Amino acid sequence: MRAPNLIGGALEPSTGTDIPVTAPATGEPIGSVGAGDAATVDRAVAAARAALPGWRSTPSTRRARVLVRLAGLIEANAGELAATISRDNGKSLADARAELDRAREHLEAAATAPALLAGEHVVDVVAGIDATLVREPIGVAAIVAPFNFPIMTGLIYWSWALACGNTVVIKPSEQTPFGGSALGRLFAEAGFPDGVVNIVQGGRAAVEALCDHPDVASVSLVGSSATAAAVYARASAAGKRAQAAGGARNPLVALPDADPDVVAAAVTTSAFGMSGQRCLSSSILVTVGAQPALVDAVLARARATTDLPPMISRAAVEAVEGVLTGADVLVDGRDSRGEGYAIGPSVVRATVDSPLLTDEIFGPVLFVVDVPTLDAAIEFVNGSPFGNAASIYTRDGAAARAFTGRADVGNIGVNVGVAAPTAQVGFGGRRKSFLGTIHSQGRTAVDFFTDLKSVSARWVS
Repeated sequence: MRAPNLIGGALEPSTGTDIPVTAPATGEPIGSVGAGDAATVDRAVAAARAALPGWRSTPSTRRARVLVRLAGLIEANAGELAATISRDNGKSLADARAELDRAREHLEAAATAPALLAGEHVVDVVAGIDATLVREPIGVAAIVAPFNFPIMTGLIYWSWALACGNTVVIKPSEQTPFGGSALGRLFAEAGFPDGVVNIVQGGRAAVEALCDHPDVASVSLVGSSATAAAVYARASAAGKRAQAAGGARNPLVALPDADPDVVAAAVTTSAFGMSGQRCLSSSILVTVGAQPALVDAVLARARATTDLPPMISRAAVEAVEGVLTGADVLVDGRDSRGEGYAIGPSVVRATVDSPLLTDEIFGPVLFVVDVPTLDAAIEFVNGSPFGNAASIYTRDGAAARAFTGRADVGNIGVNVGVAAPTAQVGFGGRRKSFLGTIHSQGRTAVDFFTDLKSVSARWVS
């Protein structure tokens, strides 16, 4: 089975050299995906370009209704879609269904775009001249999606792009191509005209072709920091708008007044959920002052966690094993290797200057770091090369306020283990976690996927 493209409303086999696709749960092959090529990307962009005039002239409220219908179709087909995601990605069916629930929320949020697309009008800005500011779609938007949320994460971008009147070309992860294209047959049923939504499978060659294509107006990507930097540089050099979300190492700061059992439950759920393969997972527990009761509770929960889903690939497992080699390991996930690409949770003791804290580890590994004060904790957060998210657990409102104001990250959690904003609120990181000037979701997404036009008019009889 070869993962398909969707070009101009027609599903077709993906092109290019075969890339094997394996099931993380077993390590066995489940199919393949084409590596993609510039010619296929060109056909997809041409289809999107041809569909653009009709879609951009469709009233925004009608576009919103199509998004809502797609949300309903996702709900109606949740069983089949969840099974595809679970097979492709390895996550549990419960996690796959949760992904679909969030995807529906994002579609429903994007359907509110008509209220945010309103422009401005000033009468007699100069005597006899009226000024109007309008928002227009930017054109063809390219979306490069990651493996960890094959449907939801790309949808966060393309739902708003479509709501604003753009057409899109989506490039799913080559590691989860079937989950990434699972919505293909639902777009027409929801009411999207042919060519408004296109899917091109592939790897690096397909991404580079999208970055270089003269008819692509913007590129949105979620991936590693290295990939984000490369894509942002290439797309920007080609004169495109670009937003590239990169890696993360998200700290969770625990003050001494926080309940150790509550913190332990929050940080282990965050760090080990989906085997740590979430960009908002808390991967560093920062204890302010010695907190042996908290550390003991974390270790107990880690040892009791036995049902982690597999990681995405053998290379991902080997990367985790490499990090654990030579580290001060308190709980060793290598002792819990399971079928396929499964590995157990690990807890590692580290110091604030450990080089292990400056690279992304996209896996079920929690580092524990001690600092003496809240100021030291904030300094640690701000000294990270990443700036995606950070959380604090405390009963002290003044401490939480200080942390919220001074922590230099894009997303803050207060007594929240996963600092994920809701679908209506802008989302984005800082430093190596995000390259670009405009983030995703809500009003910021409308800013990214529209351009402003100023019209000055003198009316004469």
